[in-house]
Amino acid sequence: MPLNTASAQTDDAPTSDADPWPARPETNPGPGGARETKGASPLPFFSLLSNPAEYYPCTENMLVDAAFRNYWLDHFVWHFDLIIRLAGQTYGPAGAARATACRAALAAELELLRHAPGQYGELNLQVLGLIRQKYLQQFDVPDPFLLAKQRENDAMLKLYPALIAEIDRHVDPLETLRLLVEGVFAGNIFDLGATATAGMFAGNSPDFFQIRADLDGKRSWLVDHFDAFAQSLLNPPGYRKALFFMDNAGSDAVLGVFPLARWLAQRGVTVCLLANEHPALNDMTIVELHPLLASVRKVDRVFNDMMSAGRIRAASSGGATPLLDLRCVSEECNAHAAAADLIFLEGMGRGLESNFQTPFHVAAVKLCMIKEEIIAQRHGGKVFDVVFRFDPAS
Repeated sequence: MPLNTASAQTDDAPTSDADPWPARPETNPGPGGARETKGASPLPFFSLLSNPAEYYPCTENMLVDAAFRNYWLDHFVWHFDLIIRLAGQTYGPAGAARATACRAALAAELELLRHAPGQYGELNLQVLGLIRQKYLQQFDVPDPFLLAKQRENDAMLKLYPALIAEIDRHVDPLETLRLLVEGVFAGNIFDLGATATAGMFAGNSPDFFQIRADLDGKRSWLVDHFDAFAQSLLNPPGYRKALFFMDNAGSDAVLGVFPLARWLAQRGVTVCLLANEHPALNDMTIVELHPLLASVRKVDRVFNDMMSAGRIRAASSGGATPLLDLRCVSEECNAHAAAADLIFLEGMGRGLESNFQTPFHVAAVKLCMIKEEIIAQRHGGKVFDVVFRFDPAS
């Protein structure tokens, strides 16, 4: 099924029979793989995959894992209450009504998947995310999280100068890098799609500095390859260019990702920030990233200088869900990948729920805070544990 980014007419509720997706992942992956848009060719595989022929984004297969399937089918239904609430804020009462009708249509399709999970050929979190976004578009509520993202971006920008001043006072590179990584963990808590945090931050900002303070010195982390990464980064030859697949707006981007990208750029690493092409929950989109970067440049001379010099750049990943399917990235993503020797997969969706075991031709860091009970259990941890996985080039 092509992912149609235009608002659809919604006089009648959509049905899966009226708009089927292809069912052969290896040739046309439908909801889980290469997507087509009107007038465009399928998006390409990510060029830095070590084994593209064997690549599959999600480690959990809902076709055979009934417990995982039922957990997420239930989650997608109850979580829609928040989507309706935010749709009302973003689109007004009529938007809330459309979102309510959308939930009914989505719930009907999810119930079909509960009993016939194989109808799309594959079933995983990536597929469920595309199904949800399909219905949001068809019912003309494509980005219910829009105002929540804008609110948090504005709120976190007010904290950014104090954070940068603190970071700049640190002189030891290893200590600074650890502080920056803890900042990414702390920022990543702003997740309006996860069970543990959706209700906490739908109307409130996270206390970034307190969350980061709670992490201070509490190692080892659930997965903790920080020392190996630090050694590879801080000692010659280091890295030339990093691709940074971003996760959420708000504290995640402004207080987590941007300061780390700034510090890397100061050390000579060109950083390309990659955001979703299409909206998904409170994830950053490329349309939102550009003006947010412009706002940061106004309050941070160093960041402005790094962008002016081309040391910090922004591009679309081609993504459309909270996960990352590397069978279909944007052409500009692959263009930036040509010179990259380091990848960051940030956030639970991009680096843990998908791509956690994926090998790359270049070094890769996968870092996040876990905010979902079943994901924590599958990795032998608990909610709010943090993950920092580093894999050298394979």
